[in-house]
Amino acid sequence: MSFIEKLHTAQQQRDSWLCIGLDPTADQIPSNLDVLTFSKRIVDATLDYVCAYKPSLAFYLAWGPDGIHALQEVIAYIPPEIPVILDAKFGDIDYAAGHYARAAFEMLGADAVTVSPYVGMDAVTPLLRYEGKMVFVLVRSANTTGNDFQLWPNDSSPLFRYVTAQLNTLADKYPDQIGLGVAATQARDLGRIRCWAPSLPFLIPGLGAQGGDLNTSVEQGLSRDGTGPLLSVTRSIIYASTGDDFAEAARQAAHDWSQRIRLTRAGHPTPSGQER
Repeated sequence: MSFIEKLHTAQQQRDSWLCIGLDPTADQIPSNLDVLTFSKRIVDATLDYVCAYKPSLAFYLAWGPDGIHALQEVIAYIPPEIPVILDAKFGDIDYAAGHYARAAFEMLGADAVTVSPYVGMDAVTPLLRYEGKMVFVLVRSANTTGNDFQLWPNDSSPLFRYVTAQLNTLADKYPDQIGLGVAATQARDLGRIRCWAPSLPFLIPGLGAQGGDLNTSVEQGLSRDGTGPLLSVTRSIIYASTGDDFAEAARQAAHDWSQRIRLTRAGHPTPSGQER
């Protein structure tokens, strides 16, 4: 199955738009656990409530060789019907990007990756050579210093609008292989980007600990063809507890988030301050 087929199936069967990020850090997981065991237990605890998982390459790299092994193993451990997005934010010229693609899709077994487009479409096109895989291109990030570049030269005609236009064009050639990364912390721009790219699926990070806007993410996240957004929550779920009950706490947090998203989709907005 392609990424988009997996996503549609998972969203329909679980009635969920929740994507859980996997960002294991040594100072927050129980000291008696290794990174692989922690990751697997999070997956086991939350599987009923997700439409995708999003392991972050940076966090696994920080564990050294054990982390790379754990990343490969946890991707293989996630049931094959659940799509996996490798959050790597690759961004290099064509020659190097091709090797990133091989690492992500062949070596690690991911279904999708995240990419930074600053070097141009060279960073994107080599990954599109893998039919059925998805590339989520970072368009609007959660960090405030991203404004230095993303809003250039002005707010009415920012750089991220041009990037969005380029991706719309590329998506015509590679249907169901390009998505946009748009942060929930940029609520106004999330709506603008949906207007500019009505048909592309959205990966929306920044919910939970970062305080992103769930209501706008749900309202603007749905694509024209009915693909729900991947609403990514990480720390609020995987570190709902840092004690021995971390798995049980993560399961409860995943349940609560999936319910919150479901209620918001049904027209019951989350009160301000209740999204964390």
